[in-house]
Amino acid sequence: MNHNTMKNNHIYKALFALLIVLGLSSCDDRELVQVENTAAPIVMDLSAENIFLDKNYPDNPALNVSWTQAGYSTPVSINYKIEVAKDADFKTPYTLGTVAESVRTATFTVNQLNTAAQTIGLVKDVPGKMYIRVSSSLGNGVLTAVSNVTSVMVTPYALTYPTFYLVGAASYVGWNSGTAQMLYKKDSKSMIYTYMTPENFRFLGQQAWGPTNYSIDAPGTDAASRYFKQTSTNIIFGDNENMKFTDPEGIYMLEIDADGTKQTLKATPSPLGYKYDNLYLVGSMNGWSDTNAMPMTKVSEGVFEITTAVPTDAEFKFLGQKSWNGALEWGHILKDNNGDSGFLGPKGDNSNIVYKGAGGNKITVNLKAGTYTIQ
Repeated sequence: MNHNTMKNNHIYKALFALLIVLGLSSCDDRELVQVENTAAPIVMDLSAENIFLDKNYPDNPALNVSWTQAGYSTPVSINYKIEVAKDADFKTPYTLGTVAESVRTATFTVNQLNTAAQTIGLVKDVPGKMYIRVSSSLGNGVLTAVSNVTSVMVTPYALTYPTFYLVGAASYVGWNSGTAQMLYKKDSKSMIYTYMTPENFRFLGQQAWGPTNYSIDAPGTDAASRYFKQTSTNIIFGDNENMKFTDPEGIYMLEIDADGTKQTLKATPSPLGYKYDNLYLVGSMNGWSDTNAMPMTKVSEGVFEITTAVPTDAEFKFLGQKSWNGALEWGHILKDNNGDSGFLGPKGDNSNIVYKGAGGNKITVNLKAGTYTIQ
């Protein structure tokens, strides 16, 4: 290599090093891009002023909402949230829907609008004012801007809440969807006192694996199964399909609130278990005499039965001892809730079972499942 070539190589290396230094300097000194709100979205159009919701056509479109694009100082990806409320100041807003990117219109079905209407407190079969607004944001609620408020008159119909069926390794029935445990339903709440053990589980919308499943509303859960917005601390994410129960095995009160603003699930330990040697029947059939309570036959752990005449309108409960003063007592689930649902509640949270059948002669009690049957 001659002297000139070597000289040129040294010059090139020096220039390359200088370019690197200049590049690093320019990176360190570059200005941060700031994004600011310049305009809020404006609700320009509602497709209707008065809407009567027909329960016979739940999937029909009921309302279309359109708005202008929100303004930001730098081109960015924008998320939009459509909210409704019973009051113009949106003290308790309900999210009707969300859209992203360049979409500036959303259509909602009869069922979606009815759920929203009753969730915010509109009365079935009575026209009520629903206030509507649109908010824009970047990412998870950054730089939020809120539109003007507009309204529409909506006449909702009676809201039907889901029926929930418990299934999974954590449950009494295991993974058999055909025998999944139905929960007792009263208005927006579903509940059952039943056996749970620390394993995975989920809820179904039917005694079959499809089409409806309910699990935690979390990013790791399959999108179609995301439902519960809040759970008690002993219920956590299990996997893409399931939740996981984490407390020790035993009887728990599972309670779901399907109100659209809540969608909660909690598991609370029952004061009573299921492993008992004796169970007695007491009620109108024996004059409510605890000392003469009728002994039931133990079939298996937690399961008892008795063959006796059960006339229509008979009222009764179950005792674990021949005394009203003992702790062991079961009746119809929930206080001040006499009925014949087939679900049991422990002492302190039960009422009389009132048989409404045409006459029966065999009662079976399953303390582990939290149920009773009359044949």
